Amino acid sequence: MNTLQPITTKKATCTDLLTCLYNLKPTDTEILLTVAKNPQATLDDIATKVQRDRSSVHRCLAKLVTAGLVTKEAKSIKGGGYYHVYSMVEPQKIKKHAKERVKEITESLNGLISSFESDLKKHLEQP
Repeated sequence: MNTLQPITTKKATCTDLLTCLYNLKPTDTEILLTVAKNPQATLDDIATKVQRDRSSVHRCLAKLVTAGLVTKEAKSIKGGGYYHVYSMVEPQKIKKHAKERVKEITESLNGLISSFESDLKKHLEQP
C-alpha cells in the first residue's frame, strides 16, 4: 500500500484513493481511465491511445484485472482465433470493494496501534 498522505488531503480524488488502495502507479491509473472511457477496447486500442508499447500496457492491464478494476473478455474471430477486450468494472462494484479494503486497512492499523508499545519495546531490546 502506498502512503496515506495523498488521500488525507481535501483535494484527494477517486484516482488517489484507487492508487493507495490498489498500489497503482501513474501508468496503471492512466490505463484504467483509458479503459473506462473506451469500453470493449483491445490491447492495441489502449496501447495506441496511451502511446505505450503493448507489453507495458499488457502488464498494467493484468494488474488491473487481478485487482478487480478491469474485466477481460475473449472474443472469437470468424474463421478461428480470438482476441481480448477490456472494460472497467462497474463503479458501484469498485466502490463496494474499496469500502472492504478500507475496513481491512483500518482493522490492520488499529491492530498495529494496539501493539505499538510492546512492538517498540521488542525492537529496543534487540542488540
